[in-house]
Amino acid sequence: MSKSRTEYKIVLESNRIRKDWETLEKAFPDRMRECKDFLRNNPEDRTKALGILKKLKPPYRGILQYDITKDNYRVWYRVNKKDNAVVIKLCGCSP
Repeated sequence: MSKSRTEYKIVLESNRIRKDWETLEKAFPDRMRECKDFLRNNPEDRTKALGILKKLKPPYRGILQYDITKDNYRVWYRVNKKDNAVVIKLCGCSP
């Protein structure tokens, strides 16, 4: 039986991002669980993330944003389809 859906692995780009990711997991466990599920299964599906997923404009072309909260907590990432990976570029509170 074959998988009908590709599951993406989540790659944290640096140790700093890993630390910020863990901070978000502690502060917003339910929202981060939803975020991880989304990133693993539907990282580019804007219909599944209405009001959550945003395509950023230059100079951040190709980077997507997932809002963890309604204020400034978010995750920026790029999808690498070749490796079935979602590479986290930034996470936490943005200015």
